[in-house]
Amino acid sequence: MTKMIDRLTALHRAIDAAVARERARLTPDPLHIAALKKRRLAIKDHLHRARTRRATATA
Repeated sequence: MTKMIDRLTALHRAIDAAVARERARLTPDPLHIAALKKRRLAIKDHLHRARTRRATATA
């Protein structure tokens, strides 16, 4: 479970960096930014569920 959380956290950070790079472009693509944000939010939700499951399992 911890490895999955670590992978999801790394992926969340990578997408965060991709959003920052896209915003820094001369002409950022708002659709691409929106898609990245949507994916980042889905990963954040998945992370929350995984952490909740882990906390519940250890309690």
